[in-house]
Amino acid sequence: MKKLLLLAAVAALIQFAPAPPKTNPQSDPARTFAAVMKPPAAVQNIFHRACFDCHSNETIWPWYASVAPVSWPVRKHVEDGRKHINFSEWLKPGETNFTAWSDLEDICKAVREKTMPLPYYDWLHPQAKLSAADRQTVCQWVDTAIAHQGK
Repeated sequence: MKKLLLLAAVAALIQFAPAPPKTNPQSDPARTFAAVMKPPAAVQNIFHRACFDCHSNETIWPWYASVAPVSWPVRKHVEDGRKHINFSEWLKPGETNFTAWSDLEDICKAVREKTMPLPYYDWLHPQAKLSAADRQTVCQWVDTAIAHQGK
C-alpha cells in the first residue's frame, strides 16, 4: 500500500515539472506543401489525415499531450517530425525546390516501407492508418510529380 501511495505522489508531482509548450506556429500559406506542390485532393487528404499531427504546424494535440510524463515523448515526436518534414513549411526562405523533391522521395519510401505513420500512432489514431490503396495513391502521385518536375 505504501508503494502505491508513493507512486501516486510521484505521479502527481511530475505534473508540476516544466514542459515545453504545445505549439502550432503560424505559417506562410504560400510556402505550404499544398501551395508549392499542388497535390490532388486525394493525396492532400491522405497526408492531412495520416501525417499532419506530427509533420505540420496544424497539430491536433490529444488530451494526453498535457499529462506528464506521457506528454514529453509526444511533444518530442512532434518536434522531431516537424524538423524532418513539415507540410506547413514545405519551402523555407532561401530553399530551392530541390529540397522539396527530395522530401517527396523520402515520404514515398516511408509510406511504401510502412515506417510511417508510426505503428503506435496508428493504434492511437485508427483514422490515420494507411490502406494499400492510400500507399499506392501517394507513391503514384510522387512518381508522377517527380517525372514532371520543372515541366
